[in-house]
Amino acid sequence: MTTRGIALATVLCSFLLDVTQSATAYSTSNADNIQTVYVSYDSGDTWAQLGDNSDWTVALELEIEGVNAATRLRYVVADVGVIGGFIATITYRGEEYVTTNPIGAGYFEVSKDSDVSDDDLVYHEASSSPWYILAKNELMSDDAYWIWDANINNAITFEFDFEEIAQPVTGAIYDEEADGDTVSMTCKHGINGIAAIYGANCRKGDQGSLPGGERQDGPMKEECYGKTSCDYTIDHTEIGDPCSGTVKDFYYAYTCTGNKYGVNVGSLGISEASGQSFTISCEGDDMVIKVADAIYGLNCQITPRVCGASAGLAYGTSASPLDVTDDLKTECNGKSSCTYNINHGKLGDPCSCVVKDYVYTYQCVPPRLVTMDEYEDMEADIDDIVDYELVVAHGIEEGQVNMMTLFINQTSIYVKAVVIFVGLLAVYGLYKLFADKLKNKLNSNGEYQRLLNQV
Repeated sequence: MTTRGIALATVLCSFLLDVTQSATAYSTSNADNIQTVYVSYDSGDTWAQLGDNSDWTVALELEIEGVNAATRLRYVVADVGVIGGFIATITYRGEEYVTTNPIGAGYFEVSKDSDVSDDDLVYHEASSSPWYILAKNELMSDDAYWIWDANINNAITFEFDFEEIAQPVTGAIYDEEADGDTVSMTCKHGINGIAAIYGANCRKGDQGSLPGGERQDGPMKEECYGKTSCDYTIDHTEIGDPCSGTVKDFYYAYTCTGNKYGVNVGSLGISEASGQSFTISCEGDDMVIKVADAIYGLNCQITPRVCGASAGLAYGTSASPLDVTDDLKTECNGKSSCTYNINHGKLGDPCSCVVKDYVYTYQCVPPRLVTMDEYEDMEADIDDIVDYELVVAHGIEEGQVNMMTLFINQTSIYVKAVVIFVGLLAVYGLYKLFADKLKNKLNSNGEYQRLLNQV
């Protein structure tokens, strides 16, 4: 096989392994002296133990699957004398997150359960004495710091929250006129991408109508961008009124500094959303759609009914909006462009006799951040995916690639199980094939001998 062929096969293998693990994080940590690690998938309400280690010279390496915005890690660390310390590197979506100096500059924090303030902490570089940890574990980032306070024979609990580096946060005001209401946004390291729509339920023909509402990205960014906490009050006298005389909803989405891909929102409110279609697309090399949220009938509770005994009432129904995120994900995730048709016969009708709007949020991300079952854009020109110079620069040349090592080291346990199961099925199938052929041959020989005996 040529160098180019091996490079191509290697990159594709790594690419496929990467996208199948897009929701998996890897934790590497050392603790002087004892550590126990827990995971929570409900923002800290409940915890389950992941692993423990009482040898500070050996790193505790853990795989955390199914990571989302509600995932948290907790490291309970205890010192038994001389000097204490904790150092860690978390790898998620191709990025490294480490224990920093100061701790507030990164995504780790001291738990509120610990009687230690950030001002009490003392820092040492990863290669510092007496640990020299980089010589013992190459998975630990050389940018990570040992952290402890000035005490010994004590315990400190550290936590890592994935919320700020995971999905965009979305919210809405939909049970009353949004004007005058306030929405709150918080990010530990600062609010990044912001997008919003006021009056997604505005329809063609409404007084002063801007069908589908008015984007409010600008005013919200001016007010909130870069802040760790922001309360934004909707004021139609400042931002305008897309359809005066109509009770309007408000829909918004934002990302924190750790999520560097921004956020996009859209709406359909010209008329009943069912039966309409919209197109979303991502520009730029190797960027694809990743849907974060989709809601059908955000305006169910504020728009008058157009039929039935209560037709014309000031408000619609008590029905809640319908979360249709999964259907939009199925249709569009992993594509560079997607046209989606809204069909209430498929989605369901959250509030009959109400003309409903439809709002959605998505990001444009590299394909590796969309899981394999969502990735449908595999027919792209392969030369746009593979950087052969980069492959060669990393020493992947003819005869140097070990696919088995790549499989063993990088693949999650679930992927390994599936591959092994399929392999066993293939072996069994071959066995049956040869067994049946042998049986048929014996049967044929027996029939021939019987005929000879009759003669």
